[in-house]
Amino acid sequence: MLELTKPGHIIPPEAAPLRNLIVTMAVMSYLACLAIGALLLINRAVDAWTHGLSSEITVQLRQISKVESEPELQKTLALLRATTGVISAEPLSNEAGLKLLEPWLGSTDLSDLPIPRLIRVAINENAPPDFAALDKSLSDSIKGASLDTHRRWVSELTRMAHTLSLLSYLILGLISLSAIAIVIFAARAVLDANKEVVDVLHLVGAKDGYIARQIDRRFMLSGLTAGFIGVTLSLLTFLLLALSGTAESNSVASSSYRLLYTADGSSLWTYLILLSVPVIATLIALLSARMTLMRMLKTAA
Repeated sequence: MLELTKPGHIIPPEAAPLRNLIVTMAVMSYLACLAIGALLLINRAVDAWTHGLSSEITVQLRQISKVESEPELQKTLALLRATTGVISAEPLSNEAGLKLLEPWLGSTDLSDLPIPRLIRVAINENAPPDFAALDKSLSDSIKGASLDTHRRWVSELTRMAHTLSLLSYLILGLISLSAIAIVIFAARAVLDANKEVVDVLHLVGAKDGYIARQIDRRFMLSGLTAGFIGVTLSLLTFLLLALSGTAESNSVASSSYRLLYTADGSSLWTYLILLSVPVIATLIALLSARMTLMRMLKTAA
């Protein structure tokens, strides 16, 4: 009695080019996920910083000889609080002003320096005050007063964010091009290593499309497997970064934690974007392998 056996794959899953392809594309997918995570963190951080800067302005009151600073401070507060578009105006203490200088001047005694008084002014973002008119009023009415709208800092942060975002997109593009090249080389290696099998299939009348479909299925599964390995490794990396380090709001650990979890549910988009990496890796492997195989099969026919 004849025993029927299920036919094997034209290209076995354990073929060396496919194993190498999975490992290499997994690394590519991992790097792509890291680039995407960095891009998301940059955009969120810049949005938070620019929002904080655009919702406040600062008034600086310099110390001038033979001028009492306290009466000038009270006059400045009264003028600001009476200005349309100003929500609140609160002076910073001398100790807070000294703290702001510590990163540049250190923690030495700076009490002898004429440190200017700073006033934090919260403004209505929907109906902000006329900054030009406010600056003129301060200059005309208050001795040593000057207005800082933080526009220069917002512009610098925005420019930095655009530069870093462009760099991240460039990295993603280079990773995609590298993955396409790797798939092309792997497809050529697979077809060359199994040339006898392909020749036999041609002899029995198999069409190029049939042969390519049997082979590129292995590439599709390889791309999908590599993509999920890369995503898993990237999530573990972000998790380890979140668990290690301090809880400071500006630390890498805190940023990684906010990338994986946010109270408003925006982290769901992070997971969806990261899960698009296996889909893109699968498409790159499938389409690149199919075009390469069809071109080589037509040449060999």
